[in-house]
Amino acid sequence: MKLHELDATALLAALAKGETSSVEIVNALIDRRRAIGDKVGAIVLPLDDSARKAAEAADAARRQADQIGPLHGLPITIKDNFEVIGTPATLGVTSRRSHHSQKDAVAVAALKAAGSIILGKTNVPQLLLVQESDNGIYGTTKNPWHLGRSPGGSSGGEGAAIATGQSPLGLGSDIGGSIRIPAHFCGIAGLKPTVDRWSTRGMLGGIDGQEVVRAASGPMARTVRDLSLVMTALDPAWQARRDPAVLPMRVEHPSHISLKGLRIGWFSDDGFMSPCPTIVRGVERAKSILQAAGAHLVDYRPVSPGDLLYLWMAVISSDAAVTLQKQLANETVCKQLQPTLQAARLPDLLKPTVARLLALKGDARLARLLKSLGRKPVEELWRLTAERTVMRRNELDAWNEANVDAVICPPHVLPAMQLGTSGDLTLTLSYMFRYVMLNFPAGVVPITRVEHSETIWLGPPPIDGIAKRCAEVVRGSEGLPIGVQVVARPYREDVALAVMSAIEEGARLDSGYPKTPLDPVVR
Repeated sequence: MKLHELDATALLAALAKGETSSVEIVNALIDRRRAIGDKVGAIVLPLDDSARKAAEAADAARRQADQIGPLHGLPITIKDNFEVIGTPATLGVTSRRSHHSQKDAVAVAALKAAGSIILGKTNVPQLLLVQESDNGIYGTTKNPWHLGRSPGGSSGGEGAAIATGQSPLGLGSDIGGSIRIPAHFCGIAGLKPTVDRWSTRGMLGGIDGQEVVRAASGPMARTVRDLSLVMTALDPAWQARRDPAVLPMRVEHPSHISLKGLRIGWFSDDGFMSPCPTIVRGVERAKSILQAAGAHLVDYRPVSPGDLLYLWMAVISSDAAVTLQKQLANETVCKQLQPTLQAARLPDLLKPTVARLLALKGDARLARLLKSLGRKPVEELWRLTAERTVMRRNELDAWNEANVDAVICPPHVLPAMQLGTSGDLTLTLSYMFRYVMLNFPAGVVPITRVEHSETIWLGPPPIDGIAKRCAEVVRGSEGLPIGVQVVARPYREDVALAVMSAIEEGARLDSGYPKTPLDPVVR
């Protein structure tokens, strides 16, 4: 097996046995990136020279039997929005191209302190706010399973880099699914931890000061064991000394969690938007795997499915997109972001009329979305904040009433959509937005691929615009990877990872399991 085909755990084991060196691994991954060329566009800022020097130093330290960290000599990639000393953190905005970070983000510094080597930075969408990864600086990142499809956003560069074997492990961020969408679209694993499990200091976002919906930093990899590796390798006390928000409590290794008797809730439809048939099948397959492993699966119904999504959008747009517009001054706004910005800036007097017209056309969900967007007075923002807190508590109450330790559910409504088409598909993200708003740790693990029979719309004709768009995405999606989402109680990342690991173990020999790394697929 070639070095770029090994996951992070296998690479570290080979290093420990002296079967390879950090220099060899770095060179193999650079060669892999060059072999892929610009077909995918994942790693947009290679750091070859510094990575080779760091690898030489890592090999020397290992030879001298110096004290080394748990990730010693392992090359990784970093999402563009994290500060990495001496490099730009552009957020896909051309005016930030000349920006050069003066120090590392705390999470980046923690990864370096554990011994990892930064191989490069990966692509993002403009201001990190759409389900794709393209911008005016670095261009478009494509899904390696289908080069006409999106790898997801906003950590789409990471997803595509890991899926193609250009990197074994990546650092991403998630405020609305930005780790989990690329994991689902690209057939890899990703974990959004509880907020402040890892530091977000030096992790840049599009709306500074917005604290009602907060992003989390977290890992992405090809295997769940690699997620477990890095989640348990980083010392939270080290991060807490540099970021007062971080809880100095270690993540327990998921190997201590037994699936036997674990109570796991499940649902395949949140009651707001029904996912495509393949995703339902994926949840059903995960359910059967967990039952075979000894877990007790119980029906679970999430609270406030639609209300939660509209609240997310209401909070994010509460300044009528003024903050975003300032950053986008003199920029060409990507077409995927334009619908949301235009709706957020629509005068209040016009909104009821436009919303009524949408409702009359049968687009009641879009009408309510429009009503939720736009400027809010302070008292309204406070009311929304209080509503979010009530939702968090209600969800925890529901988990307690059902007596569940974890929940499995869809990660999304759709597989990867066609490039350039995600702008009017925001409502497909109810499954992603839920666990950011509620601040429960959530991960995605590959489960299956779309079958030909599942690309044909067999149900009644779609009744509204969003349903019609979903039908268009499903057509031609044969072979695309599908993930399942696993959620645990706050600060129980070990439980989420244990359930994810069991699903991976049970599904990886299935004929339709999405195997990575892969060469880009031209269709």
